[in-house]
Amino acid sequence: MGCRYFRSRCGTGERAAGCGVIRAPRLQVLVDGAAQDGVMAADVFATSLMSADRFRVQLAGADVEVFRQPGVRVEISAAVSDAAWTPLVIGQVDGLSWDAVHRVLDVEGRDLSAVLMETQAGETFANQTASEIVATVAARNGLLADVTATQTPVGRYYQGQHDRMTLGQYARAQTEWDLLAWLAGQEGFELGMVGDRLSFGQRDGSAVALDAGSCTAIEVQQQVGLSRPLRVTVRSWGTRTGKAVEAQADASGDGTVWAQAIVRPNLSAEEAERLAKRTVADLRRHAWTAQVSMPGELALTARSRVTLAGAGAGWDRGFDVTGVDRHIDVRRGFMQHLTLQNSGEATDGAAA
Repeated sequence: MGCRYFRSRCGTGERAAGCGVIRAPRLQVLVDGAAQDGVMAADVFATSLMSADRFRVQLAGADVEVFRQPGVRVEISAAVSDAAWTPLVIGQVDGLSWDAVHRVLDVEGRDLSAVLMETQAGETFANQTASEIVATVAARNGLLADVTATQTPVGRYYQGQHDRMTLGQYARAQTEWDLLAWLAGQEGFELGMVGDRLSFGQRDGSAVALDAGSCTAIEVQQQVGLSRPLRVTVRSWGTRTGKAVEAQADASGDGTVWAQAIVRPNLSAEEAERLAKRTVADLRRHAWTAQVSMPGELALTARSRVTLAGAGAGWDRGFDVTGVDRHIDVRRGFMQHLTLQNSGEATDGAAA
């Protein structure tokens, strides 16, 4: 959402009409650890959908040469009243815009995943697991990593195509970020930057209560077809073993069953079951979505889980946060917009 949306929803000043909270936001911008003067406003767009978080910050009378230096790291932090600083994003500069009349500098950039998005993957990894590949790629790009260990050698993902030349054909055509995102999809993991750490793993299962009365706007959408009972059947045939494999996953709901069949070559029973479960969960995530506008706070992230309450009968449920768009203006206040998806946890199980 743009700046005008947030300002029109909540007005100006420390206490905005209808918001019910006092907001005295503070902003801090560090460039390679050095604090910058004249910080006026910032927009931070965080997502968990395997793309880079983005930021835009306005500074009055800033030294533009500081931001022009190759490879500088920009860290944006916020605080409410006298609380401690909370980091929102660490990234690199993509573009600069200078208002020569008002002497205001706009700095735009992405989080540190941009480094991986700009690096071609030219290495073969067929004998390593997904978690080992993520750790290797993070280390050679100077990134810390929080990686959940996996067991499956990557070559097994390509079993039906004789490992696709041990992954080399894939790697030469893609960036390192494309490779890691593909591996995350195979494992059913999330991938993204949390500050200066590359995160590869499952979302935290704990949920935060989100009361409709504390929000300025909520819109919940339901896709009725995807809210019905779901059944996904995965069938496979081993070209080497000559054996058939079948797995099934279900999710409960009201009405007639919505069924989908997937045919993939050379899957093991475990891989077929995992694909069935993952497909049901992906479908269910899109059954319920929501858009929320609310006074700004600093606890929620694009990887949080929330439980919506007070929206009305049949609309209160658990959601995954997939996007947090924050607009912070030291003169006008602090608002944020959340994008939510159904948590996808309505899967009843799978049977091979």
